[in-house]
Formats: sequence, C-alpha cells, structure tokens
Amino acid sequence: MSFPSIPPRPADAVFALNKEYNLDPSPLKISCGVGAYRDAEGRPLVLRAVKEAKERLLDSDPGNEYLPIEGDAEFLRLSRELCFGSDPSGVQSVQSLSGTGALYLVHRLFATYGSTKKVYFSDPTWGNHKAMALAAGLEPGTYTYLDSRDPCKPAFDLKGMLASMDAMPPGSMIVLQACGHNPTGVDPSPSEWDAVVSKCGEKGLVVCMDNAYQGFATGSPDDDRLAMEKFLASGQEFFVCCSYAKNFGLYGQRVGACHVVSPNAADVVSQLKGVARTTYSNPPKHGSDVVKTVLGDERLRKEWVDELGEMAGRIRDMRAKLRAGLESSLPGTSWSHVTSQIGMFSYTGLTPAEVERCKRESVYMLSTGRVSVAGINEGNLERIVGVIAGARKGE
Repeated sequence: MSFPSIPPRPADAVFALNKEYNLDPSPLKISCGVGAYRDAEGRPLVLRAVKEAKERLLDSDPGNEYLPIEGDAEFLRLSRELCFGSDPSGVQSVQSLSGTGALYLVHRLFATYGSTKKVYFSDPTWGNHKAMALAAGLEPGTYTYLDSRDPCKPAFDLKGMLASMDAMPPGSMIVLQACGHNPTGVDPSPSEWDAVVSKCGEKGLVVCMDNAYQGFATGSPDDDRLAMEKFLASGQEFFVCCSYAKNFGLYGQRVGACHVVSPNAADVVSQLKGVARTTYSNPPKHGSDVVKTVLGDERLRKEWVDELGEMAGRIRDMRAKLRAGLESSLPGTSWSHVTSQIGMFSYTGLTPAEVERCKRESVYMLSTGRVSVAGINEGNLERIVGVIAGARKGE
C-alpha cells in the first residue's frame, strides 16, 4: 500500500451539509438537515429524566470497568422489555454502538452465514444504510416504498413494496424501519404491516428491523413497537437493531442493542459477540448506565415517556403550522403529506433544484427534500415557509 495512492472518500451528505451550514456567515441561516431534536428555542435538549439519571450516577459512581463483550445484562433486559413489551423467551441480545453498530453486526454476520449476499432497503432510505452493507461485503438493493405517481405528495406504496419483495431471492435480507421512517416520515398502517409480515414469511426473507425512533414517532414507546409485536406474533426469526440516540437524546453516547428472535438465539449472539470483539472489543458503559437507570426506575421512566410525548407533540404542532403556512403562501396547493407523515422528518417533495434555491437563502436541507421538523420552531417557521414557497415558485 502506498499512502499517496489512496484517494479521498466523498463526504457524507448529512455531515457535509452541516459543515456547509456552519461555514455560512449569514445571521439568518437555518438548519433543517441534521436529525437531532431541538427545543422550542432551537437549542439541544437534555431530557429531565436523563439529567437526573446522570446526577444519580455521579453520586453512586458505578466505576469505569470493562463491560462484557455482550454488554450490560440489565440494560439488555430492559431494552427487550421496551422493544417487545415484555422479555419474551427465545430472544437474546448484544449491546451495540447505537443502532448503526447493531446494523453493522447483523450485516457482518449475514455476510458470513447468509445463503445470499443480497440485502434490500427501502427506496429512499437513510443515507448510511447501503454504505454499511457494502462495507460488510453485502450487495445492497432496494424495494419500492413510495408511491411515485405524485412526487410532491409522498405516500406509502404497499402494492409496489410487495411486488419488490416477490422478486427477492429467498434467504435475502430485508431491512425494515420500525417507525418514523427516515427520510420520509411515511409509515405503513397496521393492516399494511400485516401484509408485509406475511410476505416476509412467505418469501423466506431474513428480517432486520431498524428501530431508531421508538417513542419519538407517535410519542408513545408502546404504540411505536407495533411492527416488532407483529413479527414476534408471527413466529418468524428476525433481528431488531435499537438506537437510544433520538429517544433519550444521547446522540454522542452511542447506546444501542441488537435483539435476536430465534430458537437458536444463543448461538447467533455468540457469533455477534465474535464480530464485536474483533471490531471494538466491548461497548461503552456510561450511556447504557443512563438508559438503564431511567428504564429501571418507575418514576424516571414515566417522566421520560411524558417527555417523549412533549417532543412528539411539538413536532406535530410544527408540522401543522408548516403545512398551514405553505398552503397559505401557495394558494391552490395541498401540503397534506406534511401532516400525514410521522416522526422527526418530512419528505417535502421539493426537487433538488428547489432545495438549492433554499440553500441560497441559507435554509439548509438534504437534496432529497428531507426536512428535520424537529429543527423548526416559532422563531424560524415564518422564514422557512417563505423560502420554501419562494423555491416552489421558482423565485
């Protein structure tokens, strides 16, 4: 290997956008790109329950010893209860570096033991999904997710998705986002989930659920586990990759878990541990201590659930006001998709050219038109509406 021969890697789209935003000298600049919650004043939020949990940990000083390769057993038990509503038999787990790390563990395992290298993601999907699959030696593909008949009004396309699944080779992996779909905010209905679950079983697909937003989509962790409950009830084997970045505001702590639902879960977890040991050895401790403290205390857990409801409620309010503002500024148009979508993101239907017009006015979003609604507040709403309306008019 010659170091000078190594070419530069293209920048990640989300982080490149954030860098562009940070370099913009305009005092009017607004970031609607990065998927991190902001409060009504546009500031990062430390949840009350998380703050108290940290204070308790500071007083009790749980130390800084290595965790086992599989992670903290009590954290994993509480994570399973949150994910499934109970701690069901036949489910075993390994702690991970957030949801991204859980997905990578599964991809590496599938690259070794899968009957095919094919892994399928929704079109569109989170920008890092395909890159991780490629890094693990897999062959990423896509399945239809949005109804393309009206690109300005993104909606779920069940018929198209089922047709895509029919074309997948048996034994392929399909990655499904459990709730608050990134980047679209478009989730299947309960009956549509039933059809997807049935098709996965019929086709013999290896299901990997990306559970990054539980509690952040509807505001209720119980309601947001609908997809996991349906797969569990189906008797199928599957993975669930959980992140505690968004729903606990622990973005920088990298707290996650990978749950394995299978009669052979113990052996599968042993192989996941092997991947973990040769990748990062064992997981970090402080973030999982925080989550464990909150979920293991009845009062703190209730306060956390209440805070999730407050955050989701603020996002719903901003969706309603964004829609109302755009429909007022663009008479004769419907922006109903903004309020029918769910979770942190809205797939606005803006074209790349319209997004570029917004950026010229210092309003930043991904080229796909994905807007982080969590970044909108009363102080910047009017300007965001005006810039988006101007971009749509071609101004």
